[in-house]
Amino acid sequence: MVSTMRRASAKKINVVIPYYGYARQDRKTAPRVPISAADVARLLETVGVDRVVLVDVHSGQIQGFFGPRVPVDNLEANLVAMNYFVEQKQFPLKDIVVVSPDAGGVARAKNFQSMLSSVGVRDSTLAMIIKQRKGAG
Repeated sequence: MVSTMRRASAKKINVVIPYYGYARQDRKTAPRVPISAADVARLLETVGVDRVVLVDVHSGQIQGFFGPRVPVDNLEANLVAMNYFVEQKQFPLKDIVVVSPDAGGVARAKNFQSMLSSVGVRDSTLAMIIKQRKGAG
């Protein structure tokens, strides 16, 4: 689509990406393994995007994979969720448990918990799920 817009002489192309493919491949885990998140960034730059807006990108370092010519913004969905919960009058905000799906999400869960306290929700609880896999895949 970006190529089509560029060929149609679009003045600016701003791309909103709700799910950034290969975002979890943001570092080398073994020799001769590509950093696919960086490859996707280079691909988007090559086709000619002018700005990128990401939604809850897996890690902030992905913004650094884009060159200085392409500004990148990361929108956090927790702001949207917070507005939703505050506006829901039929569900009182009490006895709230904020759950992180894994250890890597604890910081985001704590951030959401502090946002809750900023709108008057006191004594919310934080929980974390511990995943265990029997094998790869």
